[in-house]
Amino acid sequence: MNVNKRNNYQLTGSIHTLSLISLPVTDIDESIAPCFDTLSSRENLSYSKINANKLVGDLFSYDEFKTAFDTILGGAGIESYSLSRFDMRFDSFDPEHYRDYAKLNRYLISALAVTYNVQNCYDSRNLFSQKQVSVAIKNKRFECENYDKAAESGGRDPAYARLELRSKCLTSNDIEKQFHGWYTRLDKALKNLDKVHQRYNDELEKIYKEEKNSFPVKFRSLTDFLIQYQNCIFCKAQMIDLLSRFDEVKNPETRAKNHKKRYGIEYFSKMDVEYAVAEIKRAAEKFFKGTEMNLFEKS
Repeated sequence: MNVNKRNNYQLTGSIHTLSLISLPVTDIDESIAPCFDTLSSRENLSYSKINANKLVGDLFSYDEFKTAFDTILGGAGIESYSLSRFDMRFDSFDPEHYRDYAKLNRYLISALAVTYNVQNCYDSRNLFSQKQVSVAIKNKRFECENYDKAAESGGRDPAYARLELRSKCLTSNDIEKQFHGWYTRLDKALKNLDKVHQRYNDELEKIYKEEKNSFPVKFRSLTDFLIQYQNCIFCKAQMIDLLSRFDEVKNPETRAKNHKKRYGIEYFSKMDVEYAVAEIKRAAEKFFKGTEMNLFEKS
């Protein structure tokens, strides 16, 4: 990845929504009603969702969030509760961010998926334009999604792109401590980039061999195929391994070099993905502590 482009990968962290379980909520003050949604009530318990940002506007520090959250709890008459889920959002206010970093974020999300053997993995596209609008993974304990916030909100939200880390099946009400579990997940994911290459190449090999002679024609040549699926090829080593699987390629290294030169496929180093992880951590620490932490040497 171009170093200047990498250095412009910048995020702003904050809490989006959280879910909690409490005794039945029976009376909600009008002042906090826009922030509060009782999803269901059963077995003498209420299951509710709170968006504290709807109280006085977006909250970009944990202290501001706690003040708003306490106000909402008071307005709903909730004295004790158990958190079941909270979603951290990492936003960009750059109109080009989603497009520019969609492939890098796919790489990171894919690493999480292979590390934790996540089965529910998908991307979404606009029905008519066919532009990717979301990449997401979900399991019982966590979810991760990168999406085009401008498209999702119809331009009503000031953010243009959002990376959301959702924590589920919580074991305490300490939000900051619970979120630090993501540091472990992300660090483990960084160790499995080779598994990402292997998983994609296994699937790409199947697609090419099954469809290269299909009619109607899906792609006219191997070059067409590589261009069509370039967002699933993340580095030179992965490209060489993929090319080595096809009999018509006599010299995979030369073919990979020429393809990069002629068609400009974007590649990433491990340092690029480490940088993205460090930026997530920096943005989180900025939110929780209000301080800038040098979690990665940005060069």
